[in-house]
Amino acid sequence: MRSEAPEAPRSRGLSLTDRGRKVALGAGVALVVAVVVVVVLLAGGGGSTSSGKPPASAAAGLVPADALVYVHLSTDHGRSETLAASKLAGRFPSWAALRDSIVSRLQAPGCDLAAKALKTADEAALAIFDTGGGSRASSLVLVDTGKAHPGAKQRGCGTLSSTYVGTFLAIGQPESLNLAAKLEKAGGRGSLAQAPGPKAELAKLPANRVADGWLSADGVRRLLAPQGGLLGAAGTLFDQATLVGAAFGLTAAGDQAKLTVKSQLDPKLATGAAKDGTGFKPFHPELAGAVPANAMAYLGVSNLAPALNRLLAAAGSSSAALKPLVGTLDKPLAKVFPGEVAIILTSSTPAPVLTLLAAAKDEAAARRELAGLPAAVRKTLSSAVFDGKVAVSTSPKGIAAVKAGGKHLTDLDNWRKSVGNHPELVSSLLFLDFSRLLTLGEQTGLSTSSAYRSAKADLQKVRAIGASTSGSSSESTAEISLLITP
Repeated sequence: MRSEAPEAPRSRGLSLTDRGRKVALGAGVALVVAVVVVVVLLAGGGGSTSSGKPPASAAAGLVPADALVYVHLSTDHGRSETLAASKLAGRFPSWAALRDSIVSRLQAPGCDLAAKALKTADEAALAIFDTGGGSRASSLVLVDTGKAHPGAKQRGCGTLSSTYVGTFLAIGQPESLNLAAKLEKAGGRGSLAQAPGPKAELAKLPANRVADGWLSADGVRRLLAPQGGLLGAAGTLFDQATLVGAAFGLTAAGDQAKLTVKSQLDPKLATGAAKDGTGFKPFHPELAGAVPANAMAYLGVSNLAPALNRLLAAAGSSSAALKPLVGTLDKPLAKVFPGEVAIILTSSTPAPVLTLLAAAKDEAAARRELAGLPAAVRKTLSSAVFDGKVAVSTSPKGIAAVKAGGKHLTDLDNWRKSVGNHPELVSSLLFLDFSRLLTLGEQTGLSTSSAYRSAKADLQKVRAIGASTSGSSSESTAEISLLITP
């Protein structure tokens, strides 16, 4: 019989205030990375068949329905999806070192149970949820063991504790383990697995996913949005005024990783822009075929003002550099683009060129609108009305680029693979030539950043990103694709 260690001292939990917010998310991300790394490490063996069914998902029955964040992984070594994810992750140069570092931590005294359990596990998960009146959050890692462990007690696991709940190894604060045990005893009642919203949205995700999860509106706003860098940008882009929560699923095949996000919305929560109709509106994208092939970035929307506001918000600390670029695009200019607009970024020195392109069914009316712009705006922009289109740009080079013939964005293989299969009706359409963006970043000083230099080799593996959003007032769908070089 295995001897049990004394119960670990009660943890203070993860603070969600000020600096503690970053601590909370940092701890959560570290746990996710630890599990992901070991999953991929162990996925190299075994078969590679897929039943076409969704991954095992019993872990959600041990997580409270109001969880802030829930991330779930298929660790079934016989699923082809797990093997494909392993191969794709292996393309990144830093992967092996990261994997070895995390595995060594999981094999520390008292915490090696997770690494052992993952060798035969079908699923693993991480959850972060409130435990102290909204001011603190606890974390819970769950790893399937395939069998029950009756009579298991809590034991120390570094600064956390571990025990067995049902067939799962559970790691977290003592209060997290107690809550999981309570949900298991109640047959999942009150858990995320039986919550109507998450249950419905998770069921709509692709069956061939290798990872999935749920973000509540509180989770997005309290854990993601306050962060800097990519996490903060992700939180800003996830967030909507009417958001209730979002289910997400990750698939991997060949050179492509795709994230599908199903957001549950409540129209009754609409305020401000979402209520007065100035948010994103559905449209049939027709202008992408007029975007030059050398564009670094393209964003298609039906309403200019919220798109620019979202762009600045997502940029976070970098927004100061973008404001001079879009500062002239005020309300008067937005009137020139009342419908579909293509926001185009092309490379140039000393600064990139931003161009707006829209259809002009009445060219004479478009010219009158441009002539009616304030003199200060007209001085800072180049403009043109041609071939049933109207364009304004921060440089004459931008006008020349959209008027020139030759290849367009939709002619490129990267476009077809990343976003070419978008829905007929969308609320936004995005394409990023990531390699061009990195080159521009280096030309404008990014290479002086030590953080960038350490991640450069990995970032260079991403050649393009495509995304589309669509939906209704009660639900939206986002599909984000990353193309990875060999």
